Amino acid sequence: MSLMVMLTQIVLPVVLLVWLARFPARGGLVLGVQALSVASVLVGLGLAALWVMPPFWVPYLYYGGFLFIVVRHLWNGRFQRDGLWQVSAGQTLLVLLGFALGCLGGYMAYMAYQGRALPAVETVDIAPPFGPGTYLVAHGGSNAMVNVHLKTLDTALERFRPWRGQSRALDIFRISPLGIHKHGWLPSDPARYTTFGTPVLAPCDGEIAKVVDGLEDMPVPVMDREHMAGNYVAINCGQFFVILAHLRKGSVSVSAGDRVDVGGFLGEMGNSGNSSEPHLHVHAQRGLPEQAAFGGEPLALTVDDAFPVRNDRIRVAVPVDR
Repeated sequence: MSLMVMLTQIVLPVVLLVWLARFPARGGLVLGVQALSVASVLVGLGLAALWVMPPFWVPYLYYGGFLFIVVRHLWNGRFQRDGLWQVSAGQTLLVLLGFALGCLGGYMAYMAYQGRALPAVETVDIAPPFGPGTYLVAHGGSNAMVNVHLKTLDTALERFRPWRGQSRALDIFRISPLGIHKHGWLPSDPARYTTFGTPVLAPCDGEIAKVVDGLEDMPVPVMDREHMAGNYVAINCGQFFVILAHLRKGSVSVSAGDRVDVGGFLGEMGNSGNSSEPHLHVHAQRGLPEQAAFGGEPLALTVDDAFPVRNDRIRVAVPVDR
């Protein structure tokens, strides 16, 4: 867990909740501003931040704590007494600072909500590219607040053009049902992450168009900037290509020209390439340029007709024998 994550996803929410609980402003209006500001920050962080460590259920603890505090203040009549605004100049400044944070949180919440809408671009549907388990979407959605890949749509920057095809990609972790995705505190060994070694399956029927293997899985958080995609498999699904990247070294079991069916084993999730920790990168594109395989025309992607967005959990059930 990085220092920034600790500050924004643990320290800031806890400080704001303690501020609202222990130091409620005197006056119905100013207390309402204080409570609304705290709520906006909590919702903004809950929707826009990546909740993998702390896990996905932590924002719900914050929401529950906020509701408990507000109900307690209502029970004690703090919203009805002391007029509208009975605070000192210093306290007013603090409330206004909280309001500014609330505005930022509201903007984050709005943008994250907007990012949940399927974009008005060509979209293709695939099957889940993994087997039974629980998976969390780290990057996915239709704007940059929830999907960092969208920055490569900017054709004005020359360095982005070879990567344009991955602009609407998904990054996915495997997690436990309780949201745990690694063993230990900041482990550098990728094998200590739940994602590492998870089977990657063909998400469509098609032909293997390109395979890259043999690149090392990097220790966390070191990234291989010279081989950004790491080990990967590109599948010709007929009308489009699907590329699955950052695979584990030596795990790829297919070769160019092989035919695959949905659910066929391709390899394992790893930590090769430009990967800060083990995850699966998957995207769809039109075309597969020979000199820049990720430089095709980007397509939006749904999985079993659902549009995956940051913090969504994808659960794949174990097939029931009949």
